[in-house]
Amino acid sequence: MKEIRVKEVMSRSPMVLDMNTDVSSAVKRMVQRGISTIIVTKEGIPVGIVTDRDLVVKVVARDINPSEIKLGDIMSSPLVVVDENERLERAASMMNKKKIRKLPVVSDDRIVGLLSENDIVKISPDLLLIASEKSREYEEKGEEEEFFAGLCDVCGHFSTRLVFYKNMYVCPKCRANI
Repeated sequence: MKEIRVKEVMSRSPMVLDMNTDVSSAVKRMVQRGISTIIVTKEGIPVGIVTDRDLVVKVVARDINPSEIKLGDIMSSPLVVVDENERLERAASMMNKKKIRKLPVVSDDRIVGLLSENDIVKISPDLLLIASEKSREYEEKGEEEEFFAGLCDVCGHFSTRLVFYKNMYVCPKCRANI
């Protein structure tokens, strides 16, 4: 059976908005495009993600006026990301382990798409169950390395290969020098 890669099923051209965009404006754009997720940037650099669930839990449930709060105030950060060439099974396992429903997809330090549970289920409804089992296997073997996207806590440069090391998010270069 052919291994399916993330790039074969991901959604392309995710919505990207600046962290200073007010939630009300962002929601209007989400509705216009019929989407449920925004990649949040700071000066053009991806730093977080906001989903429709974040809007409900962090804005609506707290009775906050969406015109008075910014995306940066409610985003989840740092971004957990997956490479576009990763096996879909492995990406699904990562999503299951982290209990996330949307996963930004990267290629050459750029966000190129978004993988959702719905994308996976369209291809293979059984894949989420398989991923749950594989997630345990990867944890036992220590095979699954987790990457984040954002600014390195040491050098301040953007990377899609940040790792959590010594209580910091660091790029590969800084990790080698610590």
